Amino acid sequence: MATGDTPIIINGGSVSIEFDVNTFPNKGGKHSNDQKKIVSVEVTDDNTEQMQNITIPANGKCTIRITTR
Repeated sequence: MATGDTPIIINGGSVSIEFDVNTFPNKGGKHSNDQKKIVSVEVTDDNTEQMQNITIPANGKCTIRITTR
């Protein structure tokens, strides 16, 4: 990861989202809900409308890292 990038991290198992206060002012930190689990992730390119759907393992354990600048 390049210097200055601020990742948003989404973890499966139970759902938790962690992000830096610089990404979303006054909203930083870790937020979670252990009653939910991630079952799939869909990414759509808004220009081409091409969609990629990723199935998450049955145990729901995964890490999604979104890098912002």
